[in-house]
Amino acid sequence: MGRGRGSASVLLTLVVLGALGVTAIAFARWPVLDSGSGAREWRTTTATVVRSASCGAPGARDLVRVGVEGRQLRVPFDGCGHSEGSRLDVRVPVRPSGEFHARPPERGDGPGGTGLVGFDNRAGTVLCVLAAVSGAGYVLMLAGGSRGTSG
Repeated sequence: MGRGRGSASVLLTLVVLGALGVTAIAFARWPVLDSGSGAREWRTTTATVVRSASCGAPGARDLVRVGVEGRQLRVPFDGCGHSEGSRLDVRVPVRPSGEFHARPPERGDGPGGTGLVGFDNRAGTVLCVLAAVSGAGYVLMLAGGSRGTSG
């Protein structure tokens, strides 16, 4: 009877680990929404630093001037410590609404970008979770094998 309970416990653990793996894969494939009202399309453009912010303060942001829809706007930049007058490549919404921030360009970002944020970080996290699930399954397999022989 003890053997049956051990098998059920191992099976339940494997089901939980499998569900965690499937969830991690689904998380990697799910579209990332911008922290705002939903997914936005972004474009990369050049901005000029108008006011530099010291990086010592929490939440410090430089102020940049960027051309959006034929207008020159001053908007916060998600970065700090750039010298005034320097030119930066930034991402801005294609159709800005309300207040927005200019953001640093992501690798592979260009005209008509999707606005997907942090995919590299998310993919790395998912790979770490999958490695942990694999390792946990291996430890469980080794521990399950030793339980069966002590009988």
